[in-house]
Amino acid sequence: MTYLNRGGAIQDAEIEVLQEWEDENDIDIEFDEQPDDTDMMEQMSTDPGGYDIVTLSPYGYALDSVQYADEDLLLDIDYDEVPNYTENIQEEWQDQEFFGDKGLFYHVSAQGIGYNTNEVDEITSWDDIKDPDLEGEVTLFSSGPTRFGNSCAALGIDVADALEDDDLYDEVMDEIEEMDQYVYQYWDSGQDFMGDLSEEEAYVADAWGGRVETLAEDGDPVDYVIPEEGCISWSVAFSILEESDMHEEAYDLLNWIYEEETALEMVEHHYYPIPLEGDHDELEGRFESLDADDVLTFDWELVVENIERIEQDFANITG
Repeated sequence: MTYLNRGGAIQDAEIEVLQEWEDENDIDIEFDEQPDDTDMMEQMSTDPGGYDIVTLSPYGYALDSVQYADEDLLLDIDYDEVPNYTENIQEEWQDQEFFGDKGLFYHVSAQGIGYNTNEVDEITSWDDIKDPDLEGEVTLFSSGPTRFGNSCAALGIDVADALEDDDLYDEVMDEIEEMDQYVYQYWDSGQDFMGDLSEEEAYVADAWGGRVETLAEDGDPVDYVIPEEGCISWSVAFSILEESDMHEEAYDLLNWIYEEETALEMVEHHYYPIPLEGDHDELEGRFESLDADDVLTFDWELVVENIERIEQDFANITG
């Protein structure tokens, strides 16, 4: 069985935890990785029969719906095949719209702010980054859609409104440009911002909370916050590839992952909460929030439809 994801700390956790399922079923899982949804979708499109399961973010599912709509890469999920999912995952997270009928919600991830607690006072807002003392001390995600979404959040502008109103769009781009003056460098993968924070090359990063929690567990003086204005969700879901010849085995693996014991073990390894029903000590005190209202949901398909404009204007700002 071949599993495509982003690699890094999450993949390391999965390799360790999923070994038990491999041993029990005498099936080897081959882990493959690409740095982002764009590369994963391109890889699957190039070799749709070469993968069995994948984890995608909202952006990936929007790409599937818009740019890859004619390719039928992802299987329509039969939720009856994964009873542990429907029984154990909180309904508000099952009801997330970004994966439609193509996915099973996996774990919570938001694009909030991580920061060095020795060098920076408490951060609560996107505006807190615009501190003259932080000029050249900030690292931000090199993703144009992410910067656009979080800049909309910072300004309190709806993403759809910004994409349909040129004046609002210009306000968002002005915000991106203003924030750019504080940037030491833009990061491409989670390992990049983790290294920058750990080595104090940067004191602030827009970041995934699970990765920041990993640094904290390793003893780095860091904390994480979802700004009061909100931030975009970068949570992911599992999907099965339409052309996989291992649908039955993939359903069995995913159903096993959603067993409470397995899910909690996964969280303990990669620090991203899987929103299980009931009270669980393992889900308390996580850097990522289990409150779905803390993150912004919007029409990612509309972002994909405007992606060339967003990425070109973002590139013009960042050089």
